Amino acid sequence: MKPELVLIRTHLNEAEDGIFGELYLNNHFVCWTLENRLKMIPAGGYVVQNSQSPKFKRELPLLYNKVVPAKRGIRIHVGNTVSSSSGCVLVGMKCDENKLIESTPAETMVAMICRNCEFLLIVDNYPD
Repeated sequence: MKPELVLIRTHLNEAEDGIFGELYLNNHFVCWTLENRLKMIPAGGYVVQNSQSPKFKRELPLLYNKVVPAKRGIRIHVGNTVSSSSGCVLVGMKCDENKLIESTPAETMVAMICRNCEFLLIVDNYPD
């Protein structure tokens, strides 16, 4: 059985235009996520493919599908606040009401997980 990776968007941070979420691998919590609400990709299924990021100069998960092409460069990477995301998914081991904490170890872990995953499902589960 292939690993199942699911990102559930859980709550808004309206003051910062952010959406926090939870990333799960086979129904087990992995880490917190944060996306820029004004630039985030649509909910749905995405191919996950680790590759060298030209911007970050390291191996990072790339997300794409028919609606969001690979050339858009949507990655999962480090970042603490919404201002660090131009549409990408930020990850952290902890979060408070405004930011992610311990982002670097979360990125390392998620990049390693994504070496064995081919698909990510993003689900919206937050109040409008």
